[in-house]
Amino acid sequence: MNTPVGAPLRAATYLGDNTLTIMRDLVGYLSEATGIDVVVDHMAGRTTTEALRHAPTLDLVWMCGCPTASLISAGRMSHAIVAAPVFAGHGGAVYHSVIVTHAAGPPSLGTALETRLAVNEVESWSGFLGLQAHVERSFPGRWFADQTVTGSHRASLEALADRACDVGSVDVTVWEHTLAERPEEVAELRVIDRTVDWPAPPFSLSSNLDTKTRDSLRHALYALGPADIASLEGVVPAGLGLYQDLMPGCDLGGTASRPSRATVLSEVRRRKEAAGTSIPSPLIVEARDADRT
Repeated sequence: MNTPVGAPLRAATYLGDNTLTIMRDLVGYLSEATGIDVVVDHMAGRTTTEALRHAPTLDLVWMCGCPTASLISAGRMSHAIVAAPVFAGHGGAVYHSVIVTHAAGPPSLGTALETRLAVNEVESWSGFLGLQAHVERSFPGRWFADQTVTGSHRASLEALADRACDVGSVDVTVWEHTLAERPEEVAELRVIDRTVDWPAPPFSLSSNLDTKTRDSLRHALYALGPADIASLEGVVPAGLGLYQDLMPGCDLGGTASRPSRATVLSEVRRRKEAAGTSIPSPLIVEARDADRT
């Protein structure tokens, strides 16, 4: 259901833990700048699979460009991409992934293909789909010997530190945040490669908001400056076409087509491994079912 009339507008981020503080500060900034009460919905979940259920009901969504573009294009989210963040130090509304391994891990991406990959979510551009494109450009037709789905970038870093996996593709903003805030967690990890830049994860506003409210929120986003929110230098206009044009891998139904011996780790710290079979995520399964109807 949509936000009731008179109730605060609801927002959520489905990105890394580093964006939780940014989103908290962002809703405070928007509320003050527009006079519209905006709050973080802590019941909306954190994973892309949870976003499938909750994001369509939210007023402001911050999510990876791949699932955002896919769900909007499929008519499963009545939202419009309106803006993208400029992360501090990145010089524009872009980001990339760092390919990370543990101290005794492979020295290069080529040798890493013989080892086990840690994947945050198979719907993630920075953690999986963008890595597929990166590997295909450098090593056509090749992929990793095995892969483990960890559930988050932070869990992937934990899996690498624990030597449960050998290599992972991590959102550079998560990596930078971890180096700054929790360096002990990644002290034994190192970067062996980097991908190209991609459009930064977009902000989307619900099309159910009235025009005046949408315009107020958009203009406030565009007016945001470096002094308003730590970790952001600003926010720039963006639209669906940017993500469709530059992220051709956004067809969620295609992410399960690559053969793999994927295992699922629901909790890396507990080493609780599932039974070594490739399991499409609920988001992909539901997307396929929708295509059949």
